[in-house]
Amino acid sequence: MSKNNGAQTIEGIAGRRIILSTGVGKTNADELIWLKETILKDVAPWKNKGWAYIADCSNMTPVGPNEIGHLVEMTKAFVEAGCKAFGFAEGHSVMLKIQAKKNTEMSQTGVLEGHFATVEEALDWIKEAVDL
Repeated sequence: MSKNNGAQTIEGIAGRRIILSTGVGKTNADELIWLKETILKDVAPWKNKGWAYIADCSNMTPVGPNEIGHLVEMTKAFVEAGCKAFGFAEGHSVMLKIQAKKNTEMSQTGVLEGHFATVEEALDWIKEAVDL
């Protein structure tokens, strides 16, 4: 079952410990706070087993300076909650790829990350990289 708030939608991938968030258009700080808190509640049972996160950014506008800090904090919180890998589906946007890489770098978590054109590519990579 998916959950929605503004530009953000969250759903679990059936049979796998993977959470997918899909953004459309422009998001804001309040939506990112909701995204982080909702995902952390959903993945709490997986903390010791590990899980993965996919952000489908392919239909999003790059975030502004007010949102960047929230993305960095979200990355840190997800890693602390057992996230083993981040997959980013960015379509063919170079700007989104640069921004996602920078946010992960700023988090200083060292979490495994991959950048792909589609969610399907990210799912395949997570299966190979961390067997989730």
